[in-house]
Amino acid sequence: MAAKRKASAKREMKPIRFKVLRIDSSIATAQETIESRLGLPSGSVRLVNPNGRKARADRTVGALLRYWERAG
Repeated sequence: MAAKRKASAKREMKPIRFKVLRIDSSIATAQETIESRLGLPSGSVRLVNPNGRKARADRTVGALLRYWERAG
C-alpha cells in the first residue's frame, strides 16, 4: 500500500513559463529559453510591451515586468 500524503505537504505546480526565466536575463535570451523549453520553432515567441510593441532585445525581463505592473 502506498503511504498517504499529508494535506499540508501537497505539492504546488507552477506553470513552466514561470520556472524558466530569470529577472536579470535579457529579453532575447528569455524568448530563446521559452522556445527551447516548450519545443517551439525559432522566432515564434515575442515578448511585448503593454502598448503592443515588441520589447527591445537588450532590455531585461525585470524591467519589462515593472513596465507591465505600472501599466496596470
